Amino acid sequence: MSGGHAVAWSLLNEGVRHAFSVPGESYIALLDGLRDIPEITLVTNRHEGSACLMAEAYGKTTRTPGVCIVTRGPGATNASIGVHLARYDSTPLVLLIGQVARAHRGRESGQEIDYTHFFGSIAKWVIEINDPREVPRIMARAFHVARSGRPGPVVVSLPRDMLEEEADIAMVDPYPEVRPSPDPELIREMVERVNRAGNPVLLAGSGVQYARAREELVAFAEKFQLPVVSAFKRQDVFPNTHPHYVGNLGSRNNHAKQIVHDDADLLLIVGCRFNQQVSGNYTLPHPGLATIQIDADAGNIGQNFSPDLAVLADPRKALAAALESDGAGPNEARAAWIADYHNRQRRYATPPERPTGAVSMERVMADIKANVPADTIHTHDAGSFGGWVQRYIEFDHADSYIVPNLGSMGPAVPAAVAARLAHPERTVIAHVGDGGFLMTGQEVATARQYGVKIIVIVYANGSYGTIRMDQEAQYPGRNYGTDLVNPDFAALGNGYGALGIKVSRDDEFLPALKQAMAAPGPALIEVLTDLEYVSPTTTLTEAAASRSVAST
Repeated sequence: MSGGHAVAWSLLNEGVRHAFSVPGESYIALLDGLRDIPEITLVTNRHEGSACLMAEAYGKTTRTPGVCIVTRGPGATNASIGVHLARYDSTPLVLLIGQVARAHRGRESGQEIDYTHFFGSIAKWVIEINDPREVPRIMARAFHVARSGRPGPVVVSLPRDMLEEEADIAMVDPYPEVRPSPDPELIREMVERVNRAGNPVLLAGSGVQYARAREELVAFAEKFQLPVVSAFKRQDVFPNTHPHYVGNLGSRNNHAKQIVHDDADLLLIVGCRFNQQVSGNYTLPHPGLATIQIDADAGNIGQNFSPDLAVLADPRKALAAALESDGAGPNEARAAWIADYHNRQRRYATPPERPTGAVSMERVMADIKANVPADTIHTHDAGSFGGWVQRYIEFDHADSYIVPNLGSMGPAVPAAVAARLAHPERTVIAHVGDGGFLMTGQEVATARQYGVKIIVIVYANGSYGTIRMDQEAQYPGRNYGTDLVNPDFAALGNGYGALGIKVSRDDEFLPALKQAMAAPGPALIEVLTDLEYVSPTTTLTEAAASRSVAST
């Protein structure tokens, strides 16, 4: 077979069911191979950046490597945002890039880039396949590297003539799953430390999700009577209405910060590398706070602090071993303490009434919470509007909050398409600002083409709101470069073939949401929000006033 057909069969061999792409002449032989494999749906995107963001979100929501295929040069550079996001968010991703012919390498051929140098700092592995007989072996290793240890992106360069060359090619089996087992002595010590602690707190990150350890995490928290905080933008790691959940660390959730900063005498960190957002700009752990870290990747352990006890192990195996230990039973003395913080979290997540000059984001969140299925998947971009979703939507189901820890604009709509393809039985809502929608919103057309039913809510306030808020806080009254002149988003949605609805008053949102949920295909709701109410906790006026007070 040809090298291109071998790549296609390798994807099938790895269990790939969806691949995201923008076609290019550099990998036509691969396209030809995929045409004969109906088990893989090739999604044709409108931009390579969107294609890679979609693949990254598919990796997040399935916890298996997402696949993106782009052409050389501009295709690869457009896709780089998804690679960066996958690296930062620890998402398994395989990016396949067409390349110039082997004999033309190093001669600045048309659109040629050295991908090892270009992607070297943000990918786990960058490799070029120069012999079609090596395709199965290298592809198998690419998927293994992407999903093992700390998951992340792998880039595979595919010279055009290699893809077109025919050879005797033998397929190989996928790599066996590698999940390190914990040292029994370390588990024994961990259990002893948790039992001795007065106020231990458990912090759970995405490593728990990739280990598929949700059930063990809940059982562990219950057995050892531990309050649970989720890592930044990882609320769906633990059921939010469970009585042991006390909030999200890394947001403006002050009581979650308080239980870690002021109350905890032991912090058990499971599947989290403790990055800048979670550690509060590296102010945690503070002196005197004992720490235990469990992670499947040695590189994550001690990346930003030195734990008192380190357990190199798959989180599911480590938690399961602890559950089987002969450790003491629940410490009932912690029950009232945990209940107090859980009740604070439930109050924090309850949207208040807040009348505005336009649509109240609190009312929108309340209507969503009360009317969508409990297992709805929510995606959102970076942006001040996301603060309402992050605060008020509660996530009781796994893989229901697919957002960029990286803080990039643009992923929401592509992520929603990917999530619905991965979970066609679940409702999917993309929350996106007017600025972010105009970066990747054309993928609504992709949703329409493939019959993917998603609901896109565009929060339009005519501004890059987060930056405007920062400007007011630092330079009151001197905003510059943040205003937007928007199109009619509802009409734009209709133009893409979706249902487009405009909402300008509170009482219009719920009927629009119900109409969107009943629509046979994608729907777009344009919500006109008030820029003054730029975040759940701060208005623009208050942001400017805080700077004035600080100056005096």
